[in-house]
Amino acid sequence: MNINPFFANSPVIYHKDISKDFLIKKYLENYDLDIRPLLSSTVKISIYKCLKTGYCFYHPFEITGDSEFYEKLQSNEWYYMPWKWEHQVCLKYIKSNFKILEIGCGRGDFLKKISLQFENIHCFGLELNKSSVYNGERVCIIDLTIEEFSETNQGVFDIVCSFQVLEHIPAVYDFLNANIKCLKNNGLLVISVPNNNSFIKYDGENVLNMPPHHMGLWTAESLLKIGEAFNLELVEIVYEPLQPYHFDWYINVILRYFTGKYPSKILIKVIDLFKLRKGIKHYLEARSNKIKGHSVLIAFRKATSHT
Repeated sequence: MNINPFFANSPVIYHKDISKDFLIKKYLENYDLDIRPLLSSTVKISIYKCLKTGYCFYHPFEITGDSEFYEKLQSNEWYYMPWKWEHQVCLKYIKSNFKILEIGCGRGDFLKKISLQFENIHCFGLELNKSSVYNGERVCIIDLTIEEFSETNQGVFDIVCSFQVLEHIPAVYDFLNANIKCLKNNGLLVISVPNNNSFIKYDGENVLNMPPHHMGLWTAESLLKIGEAFNLELVEIVYEPLQPYHFDWYINVILRYFTGKYPSKILIKVIDLFKLRKGIKHYLEARSNKIKGHSVLIAFRKATSHT
């Protein structure tokens, strides 16, 4: 079956189907989003796994969210955090006089902050939400895809980064190839995604990790294969520690996974009734650095021999 969006010639295996009715119901209940128009031509939604890379992806590819879908999600304050763990990690790669490109930059919070921290830095952002378009002295945000942008910006940037973007992309190879085109030789490609080998893999209720929001399920192992596919040198891979704002989510997911959906509801009520959650959070806080949190970040260097 030749549907692999990452390694074109690598075989894939069928993993499982996702209920279309379940997705429609949960998006409506949880986010007041009617996704029926996006799934109208779809009979079955399946997950496949690339045997070469371990990358898992949803199929068919045309069920990804449109601009209206994302505009509604982005109206929630929690959707774009102005400063995240991965921003802090990426900060150490940046130097004065750099040219930085962020793909899927939202309102440009990361770019605007680093533009004030480094001398003579030039920051460019790509964001398909037209309301985010911005043209400042050091920060410019435009409404273009990376594939379009790369045609006239090859070998320009010291860092090309994307935070929580790659998992939304159906055409993975084309997207990554365009990223790398924009890099200078020895430039850095920095990517963060949800880590599907962390606690989030136990959350079968998290439809934001499913279409039409997410189209791929990345792990550290599959991210590492990007280097092999594009002849990139690995700089480092970093796991996010469990963040305090994810403590409640983590507690609920672990309870539900290990006790079952309905027993966990009773346990959660007991925990909240006897005010035990605060104590559990203190326990997690003391050990959060040893618990893999939501995301994983990988950095690659574009070798001078890259073709």
